[in-house]
Amino acid sequence: MFNDVIINMLELIETRITQIRDKALDLINDASNFMKYVSEVAPSKEPVKFIAADSGFTEITYLGFRIAVINVAMIVNTDGKGRILNRFEALLGVSGDELEKMALDMEAKHALDASRSFQINVVLLDGAIIGRNYVSRFSVPVIAHVKDVKSNRYLQGIVDTEFKNYVSRALQIMEEPLIMHVIMETYRIRNKTSVALMTKPYIVGRVGDRDVYGFYVQYLPATLPIYTEYMGNPSNIQQVISRIVPLSTMPRLGYPAPLYIVDKMARVNTSLKDMIRLIMEKLGGDALNELRGMYLKMGLNEYVKSK
Repeated sequence: MFNDVIINMLELIETRITQIRDKALDLINDASNFMKYVSEVAPSKEPVKFIAADSGFTEITYLGFRIAVINVAMIVNTDGKGRILNRFEALLGVSGDELEKMALDMEAKHALDASRSFQINVVLLDGAIIGRNYVSRFSVPVIAHVKDVKSNRYLQGIVDTEFKNYVSRALQIMEEPLIMHVIMETYRIRNKTSVALMTKPYIVGRVGDRDVYGFYVQYLPATLPIYTEYMGNPSNIQQVISRIVPLSTMPRLGYPAPLYIVDKMARVNTSLKDMIRLIMEKLGGDALNELRGMYLKMGLNEYVKSK
C-alpha cells in the first residue's frame, strides 16, 4: 500500500511539473508583449548624499523578566565618506509582530532625525514604506527595497489591463519577482543591454496624504528584480534610481551596498546580547532581584498590592 502511495504521488508530481513547464513556456513566449512596461536606467555620475537605515531586534531575558531591544544602524553619506550611526531602543511589553513593526518605525524615526542634521537627497530603507510611521514627514525622496515580498502589492497597483491580466495569470505558477525577471531578461535579450532596468511605477498605496509608488528594479543582468517602493515626486523616480545604480554592484550583486552594510551592522548578535544583560545586571540588578525575590515569596499580585 505504501508503495502504491509513493507511485501515485510521483506520477502526480510529474504531471504537475509538466503542466507548470508548459504554462511557463507560454508565459516566456508572451513576455515580449510586455517589454513596453520596462525602462532602462543609466547610472548617474552625480554623487548621491543619502541615509541608509536598517534594524535588528531581539528579546532578552534576565532573572525571568523580558526586555525587547532594537538596534537601528544607519550610514550617513554626505561627502563620499560614510558615517556609521547606531541607535538603541529598549522596550517593555512588546514582542512578536508588534516588535517587528516597532523596529520598522524606529528605522524611519531615527533616519528622520538624522536627515534634519545632515544635508541629503535620498533616504534608503530596507522593507516596505507602507505601514510605517514617520515616513510621511521626510522632505526628501524615500526609497525602500523589499527583499521578501509577502504580498503582490505591485499587481494590485497595476492599472494597465493587459499587463495586470498577464501578471495575474503568471502568479498561478510563479512568484511576482520571478515574473518581472522573465520580462526583464526578455527585454535584455531583445535589446542587447546590460544597464539597470525598472518596471513601470504604479501607485500601490498611501502614507498619510502622500502616494507611494511601487515597481521592480533589476540593477544587474540575471539577478532577481527587487520590489521597490518610493515616496516623493514621481517625475524623479528614474533619476533617484540612477543615483543608486552605482551603489548596487557589490558586495551583494544587484542590491544597494549601503543597505547590505547596515543590515550587517544592525544584527543583534550574541556579544551584544551579553553586553545588554551585563548592563541590566549592573544598573537594574538590585531592583529586579528585589522584585523577583518578593513575588516568589508572596506572589506578584500580592506584592503589587503591598506597594
